[in-house]
Amino acid sequence: MNTQQYPSSGAPPALPGRKFAMRKLLAAAAVTSIAVTGAVTGGMAASASPVTSQAVRGTEYIQVMSTSTADGPAVAIARGVFTAAGQAHFGETRIGTVVFPGGTITLSHRVGRETPQVDPRTCLDIISQSGTYQIVGGTGRYTGIGGHGTYQLSLEFISARSHGQCTSGRPPVAQQELLRLSGPVQL
Repeated sequence: MNTQQYPSSGAPPALPGRKFAMRKLLAAAAVTSIAVTGAVTGGMAASASPVTSQAVRGTEYIQVMSTSTADGPAVAIARGVFTAAGQAHFGETRIGTVVFPGGTITLSHRVGRETPQVDPRTCLDIISQSGTYQIVGGTGRYTGIGGHGTYQLSLEFISARSHGQCTSGRPPVAQQELLRLSGPVQL
C-alpha cells in the first residue's frame, strides 16, 4: 500500500473519496467530543440519585460509530460517570453537537496528529487522527457542563471509481468510522 502524507499546510489534497472522508473525519471528531460531554451529563440526568446543586465531576468515555456513506448523525454512547445514548452531528467545521435525551452538548475540537494512507490501486483510504476537544456549551440537562479531553479517530473507506480511477466526486463505496473520546467533565 502506498502511504502518502499531506502537505505541511495540513489540508488534504483532493484524494479519492477525501471530500466525504474529511467531512466525516471532522464530524467524527466533533461528535466524539460532544458525545463525551453529553454522555457525562446524559448519564447524570438518567441516574437514580437525586440531583444536587454541587457539580458532578469524573472521567467520561464516549464512543461514536458510523458505517454510513451519507451525511447524517452517528450513534454515540457515553459511559463512565454517566451512561447515555444519543446522536452526534458534525459537519465540516471544528464545532459539533451531541444530542442526548434532555439536552444537547456542543464542543470544539483541535486536530493534533493525522496519518493518512491511500492505495490508488484499490481506492482504500485509511486515516488515523488524534487530537483534543473542549466542551463549549450545553442546553437542557447539560446547561453549565464543562470539560475537555483527547480523542482518537479511525476512518477507513473505499472510494468510488469513475472511468477506472478513484474519485472523490461520489460517496465512498463503503466506510467504517470509529471515534473515541475521554476526559474529565463537570456538570
